[in-house]
Amino acid sequence: MFWANLNFVQRVPGGADFTILWKGARNFMMQGVTPYGTLTTLNIQNLVYGRAARPDQNPLRVGAPFYIVLLFMPFGAIADLAIARALWMMALEAALVGLVFLSLHLSRWKSGPLYLILLMFFGVFWAPAGWALFSGSTIVFQTLMLLGAFRAIEFNSDELAGMLMFLAAVNIEATGPVILLALFWAVSVGRWRIWGGFWMAAFLLFGLAMLFMPSWPLEFLRAVLATWRSQPLPGGFSLLETWFPGVGTRLAQGTAITAAVILAFEWRGVFGRDIRWLFWTASLTAAMTPLLGLPFSFAWLTFSFPAFVLILSVMELRWGILGRIGAIALLLSAFAALWAVVNANLSAGWYVFGAPVVLVIFLYWVRWWAIRPPRLWADSVIGRD
Repeated sequence: MFWANLNFVQRVPGGADFTILWKGARNFMMQGVTPYGTLTTLNIQNLVYGRAARPDQNPLRVGAPFYIVLLFMPFGAIADLAIARALWMMALEAALVGLVFLSLHLSRWKSGPLYLILLMFFGVFWAPAGWALFSGSTIVFQTLMLLGAFRAIEFNSDELAGMLMFLAAVNIEATGPVILLALFWAVSVGRWRIWGGFWMAAFLLFGLAMLFMPSWPLEFLRAVLATWRSQPLPGGFSLLETWFPGVGTRLAQGTAITAAVILAFEWRGVFGRDIRWLFWTASLTAAMTPLLGLPFSFAWLTFSFPAFVLILSVMELRWGILGRIGAIALLLSAFAALWAVVNANLSAGWYVFGAPVVLVIFLYWVRWWAIRPPRLWADSVIGRD
């Protein structure tokens, strides 16, 4: 696997997300240079673009907290970027396999061998995961951390769950709403140790980072604000304002408010409920997050993979053999459609608006079928294996 990855990265330029953290960690280790400074940013731009970034390009600043940069030091110690990137791709591939198993467990889905093979293939090679592998995005590990947190909650390992939630709080535009949901849910059911684990991890990692670089919080905030002002990623507001200059802002505001109201209603409904209800609401929250108008990366759709598995699991559990056939058809159709859209190089609107809306519709549809008792003779027939 390593040699295949190494051959790929040597032939295909890319890995911008990984290069940012790798160079930030390496500059700090080897030169004592802040990862948030101009020198490191220019070094990263030269590695990715071969020159300084133009005003209309992503400035490629280090935008992760310094404790994440510290976690990348083992990769930063490797002088050859291609080797470091190949190793990181191996770690991401292993994490994607872990996502499949955790999603199956949380969905209560005991899939057969054929399903497992298809899900493994889909989970590693569907378009968002493929893009995450290509760019080296940390979203794969963030998703793994949050699924691990939910699994830890099932086993009453609340401190571990809280610590994993904190580790997932990196690209908060993607993971932030789900983390907030889980923390509020913990309050509603009196699971205060989840909060304890969250703050324990925060104090430990912040303290470790402060030992190495006391000025990092201020420098990190400056870098985040500078990146936010440049808006390198598309979002609901920027897209709608481009498409409809006259009314785009109001349309984006209406979309964001509608999504926020729906989530507020569903969040209120999950308080005091069990982990299965929390998992469905977290899946809905992950699917609806792009509709809130925040900047969003295509690779971050990987965060919605558990929602997709949940949809497939309910289809099979509810309708038996017909549901199994339908789930396989949906799996293959989604795989082909996502890659077709990527190859067509369409506007970012399809993954900021299109994919989330489709996922939300399916999630409500399967919830309706899951909680609705069979009332018709046909329901009983199609539910038989």
